[in-house]
Amino acid sequence: MEYVQVKNLNQLNKNGRIIGRANYIFTPEISSSIGSIHGSLFNQNESIVMGRDYHNDSRMLKRAYTSGLMSTGINLLNLSDCTFPLLQFTIRRFGASGGVYLSGGHLYSEDVGIRFLDAGGIELSQSEIQKIIDSFNSYPKNVRRVDPNEIGQITAIPQTADIYIKSLQQFVDKKKIKKANLKIVVDCSYGPTGKITPLLINDIGVEVIALNTHYRERSSSPVPSINTIRNTADIVKASNSHLGICFDVDGSRLLVVDENGLEISFEDLLMLFITFDKRIQNSKANTIITTPFLPPVVKKFIEDSGFPIKEVENYPGEISRQIREERACFAAADTLKFYFPEYSPLSDGNFILLKILEIMTNQDDLLSSLTRGFPKGTKVNKTVAVSPQIIDNVHNRLRKMADENGYEYHDIINELKIIKDDATVDIKVALHRDAILLSAESEDKIKASKMINKLEKEISKL
Repeated sequence: MEYVQVKNLNQLNKNGRIIGRANYIFTPEISSSIGSIHGSLFNQNESIVMGRDYHNDSRMLKRAYTSGLMSTGINLLNLSDCTFPLLQFTIRRFGASGGVYLSGGHLYSEDVGIRFLDAGGIELSQSEIQKIIDSFNSYPKNVRRVDPNEIGQITAIPQTADIYIKSLQQFVDKKKIKKANLKIVVDCSYGPTGKITPLLINDIGVEVIALNTHYRERSSSPVPSINTIRNTADIVKASNSHLGICFDVDGSRLLVVDENGLEISFEDLLMLFITFDKRIQNSKANTIITTPFLPPVVKKFIEDSGFPIKEVENYPGEISRQIREERACFAAADTLKFYFPEYSPLSDGNFILLKILEIMTNQDDLLSSLTRGFPKGTKVNKTVAVSPQIIDNVHNRLRKMADENGYEYHDIINELKIIKDDATVDIKVALHRDAILLSAESEDKIKASKMINKLEKEISKL
């Protein structure tokens, strides 16, 4: 891959985040410049929390960004490698003015992205990010530099993870969960959840089989990949565990596998929380926020349960802002993010996991049974066999296919949701065979069938 000189930062703007391949597109020089611009938006001596994932490219770009921030007289609270929810928690706990997180994540598995956060730990809006981009394009016009004796300081805050773990535990009945004698499998996806989740789950009395808790060099396959998800599902069945979890690298969301090694859909998880979470059930006057293109059968389920619905585009931070504005009791994005406002207006994979364990304990039942009775929409389905040789990297291939065809799509870890002309198609990799599962939904069944047939042809070319 050849070096690409970036003259306009809009080249790296992907849905409200600055994202690019480290060293080839997203260079240390660019990172330092963005840090200088970002730091200049704050008053001198204000504090910013910084964190990153495990990977060396994120580490390199974070250090360059740090130098830019310090040059503007901003003080840094340094978390080093951490999950995104831990960084959000830390901003609020220390009363920092904002935060920055550098990570690859599942969707951009070969790239590094910057996420900018405000004093509430919420990602900046697209208009605020555009201001940073515009300032970069006129760099160094809007940058503040300070005297050498006023350069910002770096402070390490290593105990924050322990405080975060104790804080999460306060939201569940530890004694009751411990009595349930649950056993779960957790894939930490070679990310910082490996330092947090096994301790958290062990502390509440749940036996945990923890996978991929260590650092591994970045590969071309996204993590979790279909192979790591399959591995988790197989271990759940082999160990007679009650549940399997695969975290995204940044820890903000997770994929759930039941005791039979079968994936639980976003829609079933959404209905599970609405049906069995006591705080949500006691808040029926309050709004539930979702993203557009929620299946009609799920919308009806929410409305029949007594909740008003507000649909919000899933731009960075937008759901969190709407939770505050509407005083919503719950929110869910079809990218597998769930928001419980009694904890915070943010999606935290560890808190989602605690909620699932709490529901299983209170209902004294397994996930397959708890989700079995939920309504299913009328869909057009198709199975496309694919070569075993492409399975490991199939998610990237599907993403490339969607990009080349100009489709809007959402990353749902083991699937893509493609949106075209009021039709949605879920493209999912089968867990127990080498095949792609297509499932289309639209008010116009002919339109859904056409989309399925077109995608089947594209997938066959893979």
